[in-house]
Amino acid sequence: MTKINKITLDGFKSFGKKTELLFGNNFNCVLGPNGSGKSNILDALAFVLGKTSSKSMRAEKTANLIYNGGKSKKGAKQGEVSIFFDNAAKIFPTPDKVIKVSRFIKKDGASKYKINDENRTRQQVVDLLAYGKIHPDAYNIIMQGDIVKMVEMSPMERRGVIDEISGISVYEEKKNKAVKELEKVDTKLGEAEIVLKERKTYLKELRSDRDQALKYKDLNDKVRTNKASYLNLQLLRQKKDRDKIQADINTIKEDTAKGQERINK
Repeated sequence: MTKINKITLDGFKSFGKKTELLFGNNFNCVLGPNGSGKSNILDALAFVLGKTSSKSMRAEKTANLIYNGGKSKKGAKQGEVSIFFDNAAKIFPTPDKVIKVSRFIKKDGASKYKINDENRTRQQVVDLLAYGKIHPDAYNIIMQGDIVKMVEMSPMERRGVIDEISGISVYEEKKNKAVKELEKVDTKLGEAEIVLKERKTYLKELRSDRDQALKYKDLNDKVRTNKASYLNLQLLRQKKDRDKIQADINTIKEDTAKGQERINK
């Protein structure tokens, strides 16, 4: 069983100054006249355990949980509630003998959580408290009107309450969360498959373009090779014709020279 050592309130609802409430080992009872702040202690417990609904803590909005000072006193800048759990039985997975969970509320309604004076997220606080079978929206805390609500519940709704008290609902929530994550992954996989299909089509077009380019290059190389061969043949033929003409010219020159000699004689 999770044991609470104490709870401190500072600037929360009617607790303008820092107030410390010690808890004994057995049952604890808070007594006082109407308007003394008994219900505010219950609201403080729900608040520090991570409850998000301000209306369930009897406030129109979260910022209204901060001590406003009334008509004659100065209001607080922020509200703070801290709860101290005895961890001698190692219920929580940490070597600390005492677990301090704190929650702060600013005037803009923003909340900040700490575990042993180190900043943490709400989910980290909720996950830690789950080891002690504590959940902000479960039935660890019976708020005003909850008894009447339980009496008027249907059998299925009572079954849900039993699941929450036994701790089954925590695993159900984790399962639902995992299912939602899987659905997100499936959606992303579907999107990735669509993109991959488009990429494959684009790759196919690129491959076709590449094949045509290679074919063009091959044909172009053949054309250039054949053109060079043709030009070489033409050059050889022209050189042969030139050599023949040159030989004819040489023969004519020789004949001319011989004719000139005869004329001279």
